Amino acid sequence: MTEETPITTAQRLQPQLVNHFMHLIGTQRLSHAYLFNGMDGTGRQELAQTIALRLFCQNVTSAGLPCGQCAECRRIMAGDHPDVIRVVPDGQRIKVDQVRYLKAEFTKSAVEGNQKIFIVDQIERMTTGAANSLLKFIEEPVGNTVALLLTANKNLILPTILSRTQIVDLLPVAPKELAAALAEVGVAPSQRNLLATLTESVTAAQDLMVDDWLATAQKSLEHWFTACCQGDERAFVRVQTELVPLATNRDRQRIVLDMIVQIWHDALRQQTGAVDAQTLTYPQVAATSRQIAQRLGVDRLVNVVTLTLATRGQLAGNLNFQAILEALTLQILAQIPR
Repeated sequence: MTEETPITTAQRLQPQLVNHFMHLIGTQRLSHAYLFNGMDGTGRQELAQTIALRLFCQNVTSAGLPCGQCAECRRIMAGDHPDVIRVVPDGQRIKVDQVRYLKAEFTKSAVEGNQKIFIVDQIERMTTGAANSLLKFIEEPVGNTVALLLTANKNLILPTILSRTQIVDLLPVAPKELAAALAEVGVAPSQRNLLATLTESVTAAQDLMVDDWLATAQKSLEHWFTACCQGDERAFVRVQTELVPLATNRDRQRIVLDMIVQIWHDALRQQTGAVDAQTLTYPQVAATSRQIAQRLGVDRLVNVVTLTLATRGQLAGNLNFQAILEALTLQILAQIPR
């Protein structure tokens, strides 16, 4: 398989935005400051790099794309172009010395021509003081410069930054697209579809697989789900013995709740007709979810799915995680015909 370049990755993940920005550059209407808002895996870095490539490319293609082969393109992709300034967090934060470097570069003209571009990824990891230091550049850019500020969550960005940049919301990665990417990095078929509903990033998906966390969580939820479907009150006990230990922090608690939503959504999908088990998020219990779909009927099953969806709001309201799951389990058991 041919290895993707930043250009081809950006085209695959954000084709409309690639076309839009190539047109803006071609017609010399590119603004000086943008905020790209997109989860990891949505191609925000690749889109930013494609814009940088197009600005400096010596052999733009007939489609208006950077060639990716000329000396300028190769230098940018190697991170070796003096007029393409890139900053990413050093550890958990964008650190003070990185901010000093940025501020110094903001005051300088381009080294080799009349064009300069700044790409700052994960700007939400910049301190308030550091972020405020960007405002002067954004408001009063020096020379022919462009700033691309990248974030996974624009809600964490200072309002002063938001009001002074053009905000570009990247499209989320389609589950099928992510599942295909997960297949390329060797994720087992039994986990791909589930991971594609839990995250938009291959990296984040791989984090969930560390120390077999995902496999353990899958198996525990299958045990709990099967007990629920059988009207077995031991499902209540499994909350404390199997599910709660999985959720060692708030993020994992949210993921466990999302996994519960998906296992019941599988049953709802099977309520409407024959479904290929390999397209389900929990193919291992496809027969059980099909049987419970038939037993409960549409109304009760929709009610159960609605109950699972409500758990995220309960967690956001700071209700105890174990209490949320125990209450949910009792509510589900009340729906199961005896």
